[in-house]
Amino acid sequence: MEEQIRSNAELVRSVARENLGVDAGYDEAGVRWLDQYINGQRENATPDVKDRLPNTLGSYLGECVRNTFGGDWIQGEMGWGVKINEKLTVYPFNKVTKQLSNAEGDSVLAFFKTIPALLQRTSKSPGDLKKPWWKFW
Repeated sequence: MEEQIRSNAELVRSVARENLGVDAGYDEAGVRWLDQYINGQRENATPDVKDRLPNTLGSYLGECVRNTFGGDWIQGEMGWGVKINEKLTVYPFNKVTKQLSNAEGDSVLAFFKTIPALLQRTSKSPGDLKKPWWKFW
């Protein structure tokens, strides 16, 4: 399966380059492009295309995560994900599906940008956590 995921991710890169003139790397800039692309597809793609996009676009998003933060592909409780460390696994296919369905609050770029904070949080021992994660003050 990992070989298929990597192949799908490369397919996204080649389509972006050849059809859209975008050199999409496996980095934050690539995720920024992906975020905009998904928004356009949410508005314009047929339901059939929307059903197929998470496989390829999720593969690309997952490879961006792996190449930026490390980790390995695993099959977890919520499907295929990238296990970055013992405490943090992310599910890029699910995130792409959510953004294709919802206009607000499900950005793959916002998801990608939260990973450093999640990594910092998961690296602390329970005794280091002084306040709940949801308190911002």
